[in-house]
Amino acid sequence: MEKTMKHFIVLLTTLGLLLPASPLLAMNAAQKKEFERIYTMSLEDLADRVEARLEQKYPDEDWDKYRFPSFVYTDDPIEISYKVAVKNPDLLGAANVKDKGRIIPCYCFCNRMGHDNLLYCYWQKGQVGGDFDSHASECNICVRQALLAFLWDDLGAGHAEIISGMERKFERLIEMHERGEI
Repeated sequence: MEKTMKHFIVLLTTLGLLLPASPLLAMNAAQKKEFERIYTMSLEDLADRVEARLEQKYPDEDWDKYRFPSFVYTDDPIEISYKVAVKNPDLLGAANVKDKGRIIPCYCFCNRMGHDNLLYCYWQKGQVGGDFDSHASECNICVRQALLAFLWDDLGAGHAEIISGMERKFERLIEMHERGEI
């Protein structure tokens, strides 16, 4: 029954008869509980969890083919977040990606650097397949956001739920930014 319902939802979504924010796509109680558990994880635990999922989803992936620059290898969470950026660019933002409606703003407020969304923290000018941007390698906010987005998306959270979780997670930074402190 659950598989049939998923196929029905995919069909409705494909036909444009079901919007992504539809209650039919809302997370169940177990997913919501896991969403909250992920919300509280340390950066290292997030990275470990994402790395395990990437290995499951892409067991034969040749990561060397992406020719990551040396700044990607400065810390495990950084490297793992760049892997998310190459495998799931649509999740992080929009530039030359398919779904322009799925934009995750960066909560380190790097828009003053010309970054329109989280994707720009990983790819220069947000152009997937172009040159990598070093910003995320120097910013644990960007890294945390990419890892959270990946795990929440993998869990089944919708875009609105991911944004809501991010806004809660970075509420203090958002308030400081609104007051002009950062």
